[in-house]
Amino acid sequence: MLRHNLTRFFDIPITFTNNFLAVIVAFSVAYTLAKNFDVDGFMSGLISMISFFILTPYDLGEIGPLGQSFSIPGQWLGPMGLFTAILVAIISTRIFVAITRKGLIIKMPENVPEFISKSFSSLIPGIAILTLFTIISAVITSVGYGSIHEIIYKLIQVPLTSLGSGIWSLIFVAVVAQLLWFFGLHGHAITLGIVAPIWFAMDAQQLAAYAAGVDLPNITGFAFFMTYGAAGDLLPLAIMLAFFAKSARYKTLGKIALPPAIFTIGEPMAYGVPLVMNFTLAIPYIFINGIMLGIAWYLTVIGVLPRVAGVSTPAGMPIIISGFMQGSWKIAAFQFIGLFARFAGWYFFFKTADLVACREENQTDTI
Repeated sequence: MLRHNLTRFFDIPITFTNNFLAVIVAFSVAYTLAKNFDVDGFMSGLISMISFFILTPYDLGEIGPLGQSFSIPGQWLGPMGLFTAILVAIISTRIFVAITRKGLIIKMPENVPEFISKSFSSLIPGIAILTLFTIISAVITSVGYGSIHEIIYKLIQVPLTSLGSGIWSLIFVAVVAQLLWFFGLHGHAITLGIVAPIWFAMDAQQLAAYAAGVDLPNITGFAFFMTYGAAGDLLPLAIMLAFFAKSARYKTLGKIALPPAIFTIGEPMAYGVPLVMNFTLAIPYIFINGIMLGIAWYLTVIGVLPRVAGVSTPAGMPIIISGFMQGSWKIAAFQFIGLFARFAGWYFFFKTADLVACREENQTDTI
């Protein structure tokens, strides 16, 4: 009985975060996009969220003393409605920006309080946007296609998820990200911006299933990518620099880079060794993350590793701890063993680079 009551209370945060993910995204994406265009972010987010609800099917209930009741099925408010929320936010905000910049707004006198003035200036764009989405909802419903959610989910979200969830997609992203880092670009910022919506939706499905106590539907996702591919990726190199390097420069750099590397921060080594445009260290730098993802995927498929729970761990979360946060000591154990595998992958290339650095230092001392 106590366990049931505790479970019910711990389910509340999941219900109003993960299960309302699409609603949150509809507001936050519109808010952020509007801010980038220097228009009212709050009103743009509010209009986007209302537009999302307009497109969402609902059921009418009985008429009571307070009016007619209705209910909105939670199916489209969570991960399954994520792509619809993103599209609604982008479309509604672009319309909001276009109408505002053309001056088709109600302008109040300067002595009117700002919050009232903003409300009136958003009135015409809001009416236009909400009318548009009402018409879209009515047309789709009247022709028997159900709702825009069903169309987008079947035509966009499901195919993209199938394409982006394969292990080869993850390995490709990992290799391209590291290749961009090799050329001095922020590889994860560039690549994850493309695939993150797909992977986040998969993680949300994982969390919902984990909270419900049912089988987890996905193997891969953003949590899988970070847990096995990115977390602690340069920690073995930092250890080698600090404790195994003969080069004075590398040894000093290793002592500086080791604490950040524990928290998955690799920039001191990327630009200090440097790893950027360093062809001696290019092979492990570019390919080890992809290899570790492939190994983790195979071990998950054959049942050695459990599926990750889909938890979005905070940036900088050390490995092993992040493994436990994904729901199993086995994941944490694999991360620990993976350190030795990464160590082995780096060692030959590190020794070569260390030898070159020692020669350069000796030549400098001779001069």
